[in-house]
Amino acid sequence: MFQLNKIESKGARCGTDSLKYSFAVSFTAAVITGLILFFLVGRGDSSSARLAVTAFIVIIGTALTFFILWTGRVNLLRMVTFIGLDGLIFTIALSLEHEVHRGSILLTNQALNSNSVPICPITIPFVAVPYFTEGKMVFPSPVTSLFAVLFMWLGLVLILGRGWCGWICFFGWMDQFFASLLKKPIIPLENPPKWAKLFPYAFMLFLILVSAVFLIPIFCAYICPLRIIYDPPAVTTTFQWITALIFVTGGLIFLVIGPLLTKKRLFCSFICPLMPANTLIGVINPFKVKIDTNLCKNCGLCVKSCELFAITKESLAKGRTTIECAKCGKCMDKCPAGAIDYKLLFTDQNIRLFFIPLAIIFNLLIASGFIWTVVHYLMTGEIVSFQ
Repeated sequence: MFQLNKIESKGARCGTDSLKYSFAVSFTAAVITGLILFFLVGRGDSSSARLAVTAFIVIIGTALTFFILWTGRVNLLRMVTFIGLDGLIFTIALSLEHEVHRGSILLTNQALNSNSVPICPITIPFVAVPYFTEGKMVFPSPVTSLFAVLFMWLGLVLILGRGWCGWICFFGWMDQFFASLLKKPIIPLENPPKWAKLFPYAFMLFLILVSAVFLIPIFCAYICPLRIIYDPPAVTTTFQWITALIFVTGGLIFLVIGPLLTKKRLFCSFICPLMPANTLIGVINPFKVKIDTNLCKNCGLCVKSCELFAITKESLAKGRTTIECAKCGKCMDKCPAGAIDYKLLFTDQNIRLFFIPLAIIFNLLIASGFIWTVVHYLMTGEIVSFQ
């Protein structure tokens, strides 16, 4: 680890040491990814289709890891996996699952009554609490699905912290995509009021209390703007029309128009009920983003560019981000002094060579299931249920 500082500075991006270590780390990550995909995910399946998918994923992961480490540019290549693999591929795979098993992407009463609705990580705070306190499953999905998603999410958040929101989440791609389209914001939004930043925490608590007392997943049933794409309701009654209007309006404001105009991830910053859980649990994860105050020029580009309001003038002066940081790396790319980087908890040791491969490996392991779902469907016309 004694050479990490040397090869991660902006001035040494394309030097001999940077090239050597970038290749070594990328190759090691490729081997690890390939072994996990073959033996654990694929369970030793040596069919040509499964091997081709594995090889594709390994090649993509190797290339991304190498070029991020070699060039020092994080955010753009991160979005290849975040938007492309864990976003669009997931959306395609889930839509195929709905079409095959339901006959439509619409969420019908039949699907609700059969407890066959795929559960998503966002539901964890307000679904897990009533289950563990009352023994009630308030979401129309099997209990086994809750535990599978719970353990997957918890493990990744303990390792990556809110890096889940910047590298893994297969729903955050939408506001990320629209927030990235324009070069400059039409409506500048750098310092939201304190109540707005505290709202998600109060909102999560409210949803937990409602679900625990009334045994209703109120966010999923009546509020979630993600339902403009995922599980849109089959509209047959006036009440369903009203709830559908709420989904569409919220989606346009917080996932499309708002992020497009402000260049900020508004849903992930102010609405997502999982964000506070990611943030609070992620405090203990070993990877942090820190700012070297000796190198910092106080230009403010990091504050302006942060899409999640995770760097303020106050936190910048202290040489750190706020706990809401998703470790996306955009501030690192924008910093002209190279003052921002990934550091080990309680130290100033640069750990980019560790964080980047881990984040990409975990992203690809999640995406591999979605990719295989699409490939398997194209080959056989069949699809494995998401439950």
